Amino acid sequence: MSSIYLVRHGQASFGSANYDELSDRGRRQSRILGEYLLNTSLPVQALYSGEMKRQLDTAREISAAFEERGVCPPPLRILPEFNEYDSAAIVTTLVSELAEEDPSLLRDISNMADKKAFQRAFELLVGRWVGGDFRTSDLPRWEDFKNRVRHGLDKVKRENGRGKNILVFTSGGPISAAVQASLGLSDLMAVKMSWQVINTSLTRLIYSEDRLTLASFNNAAHLELAGDASLITYR
Repeated sequence: MSSIYLVRHGQASFGSANYDELSDRGRRQSRILGEYLLNTSLPVQALYSGEMKRQLDTAREISAAFEERGVCPPPLRILPEFNEYDSAAIVTTLVSELAEEDPSLLRDISNMADKKAFQRAFELLVGRWVGGDFRTSDLPRWEDFKNRVRHGLDKVKRENGRGKNILVFTSGGPISAAVQASLGLSDLMAVKMSWQVINTSLTRLIYSEDRLTLASFNNAAHLELAGDASLITYR
């Protein structure tokens, strides 16, 4: 039996020109996770990451923490199957269509200073995308996205076999799709789960042959032990 630990990337740069950059807090979260893994003596035999910068930099921060303690991390392998869905394309494509039903949507989605208003609008847009209730044919579907994530999981399983601990650096969407695969959740329940995934949290899946089982979800003990509430972030 092997374990896949899905690691959500550290806090990104929400509200800046380039979201796909770790913030200073995101780098700190990543280092804290690296120290936690070392202190718990978890043997890690394989590292994977999506190809997004925030995912790769989280992996690199943790590898650096290993190296500073004299532990040689496994080589990092890139799998685009663990990239996040294109939320910017979803927003820009669907916002005008849904604003016909709710004109306040345009104001809320452009108001990043009001995080609650932005999140309300964002959840509405992504929920509509997941449900498939929209006119445009240009967007990939949630079905395509979750199948891509499952293909990535299958590849990790094939390449590592039994008796391994594997870290996969990814994002909230792929984590929710992986949990959906293990629990049989509905599409909407899966995407709602993704809003709760904490930056650098660990979600553990165990597998043997064709079975994939959720062992733990959204574990942020490393951040809680640091004693700094500001480390618990969701973007």
